[in-house]
Amino acid sequence: MPNALSSEGSGINVGAAERIGSAALGALLVGGALLRPSVGRLILGLGGAALIQRGLSGYCGLYRSLGVNTAGSDRDRRDYIRDDPVDEASDESFPASDPPPWTPVAGTARSAAT
Repeated sequence: MPNALSSEGSGINVGAAERIGSAALGALLVGGALLRPSVGRLILGLGGAALIQRGLSGYCGLYRSLGVNTAGSDRDRRDYIRDDPVDEASDESFPASDPPPWTPVAGTARSAAT
């Protein structure tokens, strides 16, 4: 059963670094809209408000629709990468064989001009 701080089952599907970046970018967009208002900046300010909400809540509706969850711990990601069967097979088969030798060829072709 997940506890209150875990991302499983709590609705949090955005990782910590992504949350910080979203909140910071959102604050910049809202600040720009408030300092020098125009139609374009107000639209960007609304987008910035959505980014701030995403950063503070840790929830992204688009991620939920796509089934993406970046809130897992780094240790979970490392375990996933370490358990990748393709990567493991590649590591175990390296080096698979020696590369073929390269033999330079010089002076065997005649020029068409002669």
